[in-house]
Amino acid sequence: MLEKIKSGLKTKNLNQAPPSVKALDFIIISAIFLIFLLCPLFFTGLVGQGMGFEKLMLFYFLVLLGVVCWATKGIVVGELKLKRTPLDWPIMGMLVIFAFSTILSVNHKDSLIGSYGNSAKSLVAVLLFTLFYYLVVNNINVKKIKLLFWSLISSSVLIIVYSFFQLADIFVLPLVFTKTASFNPIGSLSSLSMFAVMALPLLAMGAAQIKGIHSGLKNRIIPFFIKILLIIAIAGCLAVMTMLKGFTFWPVAIIGIVIVLMFLLSKIINISRGNLAIPLVVFASLIILLVLGNFNFINLNLPAEVSLSRSASWDIAKASLIKDPFFGSGPSTFYYSFSKYKELDFNNSPLWNVRFDNSSGVLFELMANTGALGVLSVIVVALIALSICFIALIKTKNEEVQSILLALFASFIVALMFALLFSVNNSFILILVLAACLSVSSAIVIYPEKFKTVNLSLRTSPKYALALSAIFLTVSAGVVILFTMGIKMYLADVYAKESVQTNDVNQKIEILERAIALAPYQDVYYINLANHYINLANQQAAQQAGYENYLSLAIERAKKAVEISPNKAGVNEAMALIYENSAFYARGSLEWSESYYNKVIELDPNNPTAYVRLALINMARANQETDETEKKYFVGEAIKKYEIATQKKQDLAAGYYGKAIAYESLANNNQAIEELKKAVISNRNNIDYRFELGRLYFNRGATQPNLAQTATEDITMQDVTPEITSDQGMEGEEGVAGGEVMEEELSVEPTPTITQPAAAVVSRNEDINLAEQIFLSILQVVPNHANTRYSLAVLYQKVNEADSMEVMADSLLNILADQATKDIVRQQFGR
Repeated sequence: MLEKIKSGLKTKNLNQAPPSVKALDFIIISAIFLIFLLCPLFFTGLVGQGMGFEKLMLFYFLVLLGVVCWATKGIVVGELKLKRTPLDWPIMGMLVIFAFSTILSVNHKDSLIGSYGNSAKSLVAVLLFTLFYYLVVNNINVKKIKLLFWSLISSSVLIIVYSFFQLADIFVLPLVFTKTASFNPIGSLSSLSMFAVMALPLLAMGAAQIKGIHSGLKNRIIPFFIKILLIIAIAGCLAVMTMLKGFTFWPVAIIGIVIVLMFLLSKIINISRGNLAIPLVVFASLIILLVLGNFNFINLNLPAEVSLSRSASWDIAKASLIKDPFFGSGPSTFYYSFSKYKELDFNNSPLWNVRFDNSSGVLFELMANTGALGVLSVIVVALIALSICFIALIKTKNEEVQSILLALFASFIVALMFALLFSVNNSFILILVLAACLSVSSAIVIYPEKFKTVNLSLRTSPKYALALSAIFLTVSAGVVILFTMGIKMYLADVYAKESVQTNDVNQKIEILERAIALAPYQDVYYINLANHYINLANQQAAQQAGYENYLSLAIERAKKAVEISPNKAGVNEAMALIYENSAFYARGSLEWSESYYNKVIELDPNNPTAYVRLALINMARANQETDETEKKYFVGEAIKKYEIATQKKQDLAAGYYGKAIAYESLANNNQAIEELKKAVISNRNNIDYRFELGRLYFNRGATQPNLAQTATEDITMQDVTPEITSDQGMEGEEGVAGGEVMEEELSVEPTPTITQPAAAVVSRNEDINLAEQIFLSILQVVPNHANTRYSLAVLYQKVNEADSMEVMADSLLNILADQATKDIVRQQFGR
């Protein structure tokens, strides 16, 4: 009898957890609860990488807090229980593959912690997502599932309501950066539309099954009130999707509701007829909106968003898979595969000079980043997760959690479909992980078969005690390291954002130096800092003193960026541009710039920009040469580079213009005119090319008066004023300058430089007439184009048409503001 009493007391003591354990349990579930409630909502607008980065930092902090408390609880209780699930080995295999891919990566830093703005695809992110899954699956029960479900719904409702007001130009928050219709807590408008579609099954099931989920709740007012709120939220969700019709993919939205209705109509999950009307009405509304298509209920002036096409993503994935079949280029390094393996046809698109760091479709990105093994491991994990949820839905009889699981299961599938079809940002990836972890964890809790557990006990075995202690110490040390790094990364990016918002260059440099001190592994910071130092060097060079130190600092910072990311085309291009700018002040800079452009060609072989820059470098060398043979050699090399550039992109106006200038320098005006014709045809909106073509026609007509030419096409122009001189004709100028070559740089001045008039008079010919037509067409668009009026005055003087010359010279005098220039014009044209 006495032994029974003692046994009962022991059992009672074991069942009553000490206060410390209860406190740890409270912190664990609070951390998980806050993840579902706050992470989708959270943003501050303080960092340069955007709100996706902010959400991830909050997620990391809460996950690490929960994991530390969970490990601490194991030490206090004396044992740590781990559920064995079908996902254990697939997840471990996936982590091993991602780790090997990171070790073999083309950029270890980016693969480990994520490229700038793409942290959710890194190895650290995958590790934290895994820790979150095990934290949730080992620390929830039916009651906690309900809590987490409603926390996710609450977050979704707040996002939908806030986004609706934003799209309606009703700005709730006082923060300046939120006062635009396109702003929302998910980041992009396309991601917001995906989130709205993903939230729809949650809201529909929450409204329809609130009584089933809380069957023991006796108060009828609260469920009714929540139901009304959720129905309003559903209407708001449909309204947001309609307002974002250009971004909303209706078929996936319909599939999400169809999944819900399939389980409800088949009676796998019981529901009353009145409540069934809610998902049915949602389904009917989606069908109507799909059929209506582009019908405008309200016109919103929303910005367009661009992403890489699925066909281009697939081509890049295939090429990358052939090159790196097993482990790819490394997590979060799609920018490398894009630049390296994009097809030549990509140059025909309007976005030919954009370097994408995301593909349209997660499988394509995984193929490039982690190879066939990485893709296979992720597919296996996803299929097993879906299978667990499906089996739990059809075989369990726990109707309370069944309804929750069905909503989560539908949202999980919707999110996966979006990830397979479209480019997704950090925010959406995080929300997908939240839905996946909660749905799988809920399924495991109610699964018809009980899963085994592994007990690491301090009491039963010294080896378990050692293992548990090792786990605790490892987790604690890892948490401290990750937490410290996370805080430093966040603060560094706050400084980076602050530097962008500051106008003073010296303050920009000071702030960025602070950012680099906290995060010395972000290549973006070094490149921005190098550009600021180059700006200071240019300012000091204008004063002819003190630029050398700034120049060396710019080169030093840019070199550091290249050391961090040697296989990033954009970083090497930035380094080349900095050396190119340095050529004005330091010998040997052009040679260094050339070497980095060659590296860019190696990393981005089908992009013509680097070839144009190399051509400009050769033209700069030619301008520096006094020996005619050497000058011709460098001009010839420039023409070769321009030729390659125009082969890469057949409508590259800058390439044709560059060739024209090169041929003109060789006194080959005929070929120069032919190339300029191609430049004008390739870019009909560039007045500079049209003006240069008129100048060349005039020069040829003035020097070869009997030469007949074919008329060129009429082109529309923009307002740009290139410098013109006149001495037996008109001479253009060219230069080498920093910046991306989208259009060729031209010498530009507010007023023309005037020289003496042409000596000989010529008769009108085809070239003279074409030049006149081109100049007059420019004036139709830009009446006050001073250089064009000056050119026409010279032309009329050349053909001895005094009346026309006087009219054009007088109109030029009305435009000019500088008195000295006016005096020269009067003297030149006798006005």
